[in-house]
Amino acid sequence: MADYKVFWVPDHISSTDGTQEVPGATALINEWAAGGYEVVSVVPGTNAQTYAGLFITLKK
Repeated sequence: MADYKVFWVPDHISSTDGTQEVPGATALINEWAAGGYEVVSVVPGTNAQTYAGLFITLKK
C-alpha cells in the first residue's frame, strides 16, 4: 500500500518582478526523495490562516 505525505510550503512574491518563489520546496522534495518518495503533485493553495503557498504531495 502506498504511503502518502502532504506538506504545505509558504511562498514569497518578489517585490521587483512579481515572481513567485518557494525556497523551501526544493529542500523538502530533496529530503523526502532521498528516502524513496516521489512527487505526485504540486498545487498552489492557502493554509488555514490564508497564507499563500504550495501543497506538495509525495508518495512512496
